[in-house]
Amino acid sequence: MANRGPSYGLSREVQEKIEQKYDTELESRLVDWIVAQCGGNIEKPQPGKQNFQNWLMDGTILCRLINSLYPRGKEPIKKIPETQMAFKQMEKISQFLQAAEAYGVITTDIFQTVDLWEGKDMAAVQRTLMALGSVALTKDDGLYRGNRDWFHRKSQGNRREFSEEQLRQGQNLIGLQMGSNRGASQAGMTVVLVNAAEQSISDKNTGCVYGHPGIPGDPGHNGMPGRDGRDGAKGDKGDRGDLGTCGTAGKDGPKGDKGEPGVPGIAGAKGKHGDNGERGSPGKMGPQGFPGPLGLKGQKGELGLSGPQGIKGNVGPMGPVGPQGVVGYKGDKGIQGPLGPPGRPGPKGEIGHPGIKGSIGVRGEKGSKGDIGEQGRKGDMPEIPKSAFSAKLSESSKLPATFTPIVFDKILYNSQGHYDPQTGRFTCAVRGVYFFIYHITVFSRNVKVVLMKNGQPVIYTMDSYQGGEDQASGGAVQELQAGDRVWLQVADGLLFNGLYADEDDDTVFSGFLLFAT
Repeated sequence: MANRGPSYGLSREVQEKIEQKYDTELESRLVDWIVAQCGGNIEKPQPGKQNFQNWLMDGTILCRLINSLYPRGKEPIKKIPETQMAFKQMEKISQFLQAAEAYGVITTDIFQTVDLWEGKDMAAVQRTLMALGSVALTKDDGLYRGNRDWFHRKSQGNRREFSEEQLRQGQNLIGLQMGSNRGASQAGMTVVLVNAAEQSISDKNTGCVYGHPGIPGDPGHNGMPGRDGRDGAKGDKGDRGDLGTCGTAGKDGPKGDKGEPGVPGIAGAKGKHGDNGERGSPGKMGPQGFPGPLGLKGQKGELGLSGPQGIKGNVGPMGPVGPQGVVGYKGDKGIQGPLGPPGRPGPKGEIGHPGIKGSIGVRGEKGSKGDIGEQGRKGDMPEIPKSAFSAKLSESSKLPATFTPIVFDKILYNSQGHYDPQTGRFTCAVRGVYFFIYHITVFSRNVKVVLMKNGQPVIYTMDSYQGGEDQASGGAVQELQAGDRVWLQVADGLLFNGLYADEDDDTVFSGFLLFAT
């Protein structure tokens, strides 16, 4: 409902006269008819004009009412959407008014959309519903439901057809527009005229003097009614009246109590992407918002990696010397043990005298060239390690929860299967250096995300929402060992989880191996 201030002066007097036309007894009758006509699954509102307006203002009941007056399959309003958006509800009211006029309600009985939506003239709404019920009762096509005494039947036309003989007889009658005949009937006057004509003819023959007219006869019977005249041409527009004097301003009424805050409305559908406006100057920092409600307890996390081995402790103090034990019995002779290791080598002997140097031998002949050996087998190609993934948010996973891995559930590439779309984590299978990058579409809220490695933050990225659609991105190079895990998560409360995705906006998380180590 539109937020309108109070009326004053002449506007207030006019509004009060309009409100006085509202009939509470008629409201009860109309509610009973609408429930009976639409079916028993509609609940009746509480009595009162405001409740009656709230019951009809979304347009759903009005559309169902007009559809119930048509045979199945021929309803004028094919689809009645359930929505909380104001312009959609006003559109349904407009569809009802068009269908009611096509059904037979005259234009002067149709109310305006604002009469119902803003409650400006609820008496006009009652008048339209009464006219619709009367038309439905008059048609008598078997689709009307309810008490037949609730509405009046419309008057029916009674067109009359006259023969040519009757029309000729009517031309001989003298209408009252021609003057009074002082009580004399047309029949009497006709006789007098005939007698006078005969007397004139006889007088011409005999030469007699004319006598005085006779006494008028009795009035004759009413003749057959003439045809209905055609509608006259539309008259010219009248002159504009003089402007009235301005009335005195009324006194200000007492200030009312502050109303309770309304229920937050449902988020509307996302509008089309508008042109980028000029960047305004930064505004002042707003007050810190109230902390949100405590979230539900999360699922039990996975078992973490084992911690590093602790430092070896110091040797404890020596305990007290125990009492000497009892000497045992002498045992049997054991089996001969294995041969012991060889003993140490003896001292190095003295160096002997060098021998006589021999003469150089004769050089041998060059040997013949050998045959070409067989070609060796082809070696194996080295196996290049591979690891890469890319995934994006879907409309069901947008605006994710906080302090938990963001689940990018729409896979773009994950041939090696190292990324888990159920948990949102990437698990390293090939030790090496990796590059991770993310591209975020920001809408309706701020964004603050952190790239996590084995539960430790690597880099943070933050974007303050300024209206429209923002973009944010980040990336980092990380060396991973087999079994390491990397993911992306919201780093603050629900006011910083504005990661958005729809049919033409995406939020993507990707990573790939640069080289193995």
